[in-house]
Amino acid sequence: GSRLGLGAPILASLVEGKGQGSGWRRSVRTGLIVGVVVGVVLVVLVLFLVPLLPALPFVAAAKISIWKRLLACFYGGIFEELLMRLFFLSLIAWVAGKLLRERANGLTVRAFWIANILVAILFGLGHLPSASLVMAITPLVIVAALTLNGIAAIAFGLLYRRLGLESAMVAHFTADFVLWVIGVSFI
Repeated sequence: GSRLGLGAPILASLVEGKGQGSGWRRSVRTGLIVGVVVGVVLVVLVLFLVPLLPALPFVAAAKISIWKRLLACFYGGIFEELLMRLFFLSLIAWVAGKLLRERANGLTVRAFWIANILVAILFGLGHLPSASLVMAITPLVIVAALTLNGIAAIAFGLLYRRLGLESAMVAHFTADFVLWVIGVSFI
């Protein structure tokens, strides 16, 4: 990822003994703002879907204690971002750059968007197994999973490219918090 200009700049600065780096406030602030916006958009879309899909995991989450929903936000913000952005997006962007024979130093726009869209699809499909625990997987469920998770994944991928992994992690945690901790109270 570092060859493509991707990574965790705040963590890298700390590891290299340079302090937190100058952009950490911007990174966190932007992650919070994007996370709130993505979370609100997802809550609105999910509330629209509840009448069509009453067994959505979102509905089942309302019955789970708040501390467990809060812990799930950490899972998404940390583990899913490490896997989807730091690993898959970086890897797919690198492979796309090689396959497209792009010789530019760093990440090209074309390689990034190929990777970001493929990772968004993987991210959406990756949520289907947990959805299958509470509902039948139908074409509508697949479209909903790809759309809802895809919106979030595209936004988190953009943050990863522009500000680094830490900003994407903050945004993912915040969006999950808005959706799973606050949003379920609207049911």
